Amino acid sequence: MTRAIALYLSGNTGRRIGTLFSDEADGPLDPEHKRMFMAMKREVLRLGGYACEFFVSQTPELTGMADRIIDLEGMTAQGAEAVA
Repeated sequence: MTRAIALYLSGNTGRRIGTLFSDEADGPLDPEHKRMFMAMKREVLRLGGYACEFFVSQTPELTGMADRIIDLEGMTAQGAEAVA
């Protein structure tokens, strides 16, 4: 539903939105459906003319298919203090 709304807005508001943000609930999906889910996400980006999507996932099957990964667990306390 979220992606349907994003596609509707990209085609009907006259405003250009370059980036999507989402927090995924992909846990219950099996590996094949996770791959299909990622393919659907990429197709929405293409159809809507979006440049990229930032999404949250703890699922290795999806993070492994991402173009880039921001690993929050890999940041050290020192690194977090430098950002704050």
